[in-house]
Amino acid sequence: MDKLNKLIQTVETRKPITFTYNKPGKIQGTRIGNVHAVFIFIAKSGLKSTKVHIVQTAGVSDSDCENPFPDFRMFDIGTIDNIEILESEPQFEIFKEKYNSEWHGYANTIAKV
Repeated sequence: MDKLNKLIQTVETRKPITFTYNKPGKIQGTRIGNVHAVFIFIAKSGLKSTKVHIVQTAGVSDSDCENPFPDFRMFDIGTIDNIEILESEPQFEIFKEKYNSEWHGYANTIAKV
């Protein structure tokens, strides 16, 4: 299963995932989180890219905060690898504190909780 389909599946089942983030300039390593949305993001320049909103709950982080989790983060799907759906974990709760399912950036949604 390709990564886009895995991300869609985790939105539909609301199961957490582990993944590696390989964006240059970011800390490399495994992250754990809950996918809330997969969407096509259109920058002001018109450039399109596929993004994923994940509530990161554990793993490595670029945040300087003492306790950086949970936090709502956006990742480029092209820099996410090694996605594993944690099937044995319970369904995650929607992160109502920061997730807005009506956000204008979701105009080109592929999947969202």
